[in-house]
Order: sequence, then C-alpha cells, then structure tokens
Amino acid sequence: MQDTLSQPGNPFAAPGQWYKAALHTHTSLSDGVRSPEEVAAWYRGHGFQVLALTDHNLRAEVDGLSGPSFLAIPGAELHPGRTELGEPYHLVAVGISRPHAYTAQDSVQEAIDALRADGAVVWLAHPYWLGVTLPEIVALQGIVGVEVYNATCDEYAKGLSTVHWDDALARRYLCWGLAVDDAHWYRPDYGRGWVMVRAPELTTDAILRALTAGHFYASQGPEIHHVEVTSEAVYVRCSPACRISCVSLCGYGGPAAVPGPDELLTEAVFPRRQMRVYVRLECTDATGRTAWSQPILVD
Repeated sequence: MQDTLSQPGNPFAAPGQWYKAALHTHTSLSDGVRSPEEVAAWYRGHGFQVLALTDHNLRAEVDGLSGPSFLAIPGAELHPGRTELGEPYHLVAVGISRPHAYTAQDSVQEAIDALRADGAVVWLAHPYWLGVTLPEIVALQGIVGVEVYNATCDEYAKGLSTVHWDDALARRYLCWGLAVDDAHWYRPDYGRGWVMVRAPELTTDAILRALTAGHFYASQGPEIHHVEVTSEAVYVRCSPACRISCVSLCGYGGPAAVPGPDELLTEAVFPRRQMRVYVRLECTDATGRTAWSQPILVD
C-alpha cells in the first residue's frame, strides 16, 4: 500500500475521538414545539455528545444545557437576501457569540462574512428544498458545506441534496456534506440525521475547528470506520452495508459494491485510476439508511 496522500476532509487521518452531533435543531423560542431544555434532554438521552440550537434569527442561550460528555453550542438559522426564485436563503451558523438577524434586503455574502467574523461555522441549509441553483451555491464564499440530508425536508420528498453537492464538487468547489434533523418536533423529525465529528476534545473550539476542516462524516445510521485514499486505491470499512458506492466526477468513480443475496459488506476497495477530481463514499444499510464520507480531492 502506498503512503496516504494529503487529504483535507478525511477525519480518519486525524487524531481525536468521535462525537455524535445534532447541528440543526429548533425549539419553542422560534418555530419548534419543545423548549431548549427539553431538546437538550432528548439528544443527551439518545447518545449525542454535541447539540447546536439553531432557532430562526435569534441566538438561544445555552448556559446550563451542557454537562459531562455533552456540549451545547449557540447557533442560529438566518435568512439574508433572496434566491433567483425570490425565496430567502437559509444559512445555519454555529458558534455565534451574539445575535444576528437579516432580511431580504441584506446581502447573503455580507451576512456570511459577518457570521464568520463572529467566529461561526456557516453552511447552506437544505438546498434541494430551497430550490437554489448551482451558480447560486458556488457563488457563496466562506461556507463550509451544504446539508446533504435534512430529515424535516425529507417529509416533503426533498431531503436529499447529493446532486447539488456533486455538481459543486465537479466544479472544484470543495464543500463538506452534513446530515441534520432540522427538528421542529411536530412530527418524528428528530434523531434521523447527524454528523460524527472527529476532534481532540469536547469543546466548542475543537468542534468548530473539526467542522471547518471536514473532520466528520454525515449519517442517517450507518457508521464509517475508515476511509483511505492512496495513489493506487480507495479503501473503506463500515458497519454492515448492503451497498457501498464510490462517487467521483461524471462517469468516473467505482461501480457500487453489492453483496450477494442475504449478505452484507463491511469493506470495499476501488481502483484509484477510476477517480477524477474528487472521491467520496456512501455506505447504505439494509434498511436504506446511508452514511456519507467527505470528499477528498484526487487531482
């Protein structure tokens, strides 16, 4: 095996521990049903170590919500500017130190710049549901990524945004993919999408740095145990899966690894010669739930 290449976006090459994170949630402070305390209690009781409260146009106070092995981070979902369809953009910002609020008259790029100046990690929420176009996505400078899966939007058959993600990556617009609940608690939209963050410690600074570096993977349930890209091949190990896919530019990438009837996969190898521009992995379990690795640039 050749030496691992330089791989931004590969948490498996980074030191640290794994933390399960819910990064897009709403409470009764905006359009959610449950209080911040109830939301934190639910996620803490269901194996999450990180929770970002992201109510609309306000910064929820998280003091008192953190505890041993559980970190609450202040955030917000914000709506600056207008898309070409006339809809406001939806930005999620995590790690803000003060309230932010924007209107349709504000510039989306200036909002991103202000949020980053405040120390936040910013991404584009549910691009498929929002109806944004590829030119609108790649024009955004300073976001870390897009929501590749949003559980609430899945209720409207627009939860998956892998096409938007791949179209941007094909044009060398490097961005990470996140899975989120966007929980509002009216229906079972919680505990269905999260990210597994690789960080050296459970602190706000360490989590934000890991998100910026792409040191996480997104999931609806499956676990990705290892991804490695060498000069010869792409290797992946995961929890039992009925399909492992290697995604790259256009007709490149590896044919999906599919086991025989009544069998499951826990690893796959794809030749590197079949990759162009970037490579990412998808691992799908027998119930149809998927985990997504981050893209790694290969040329």
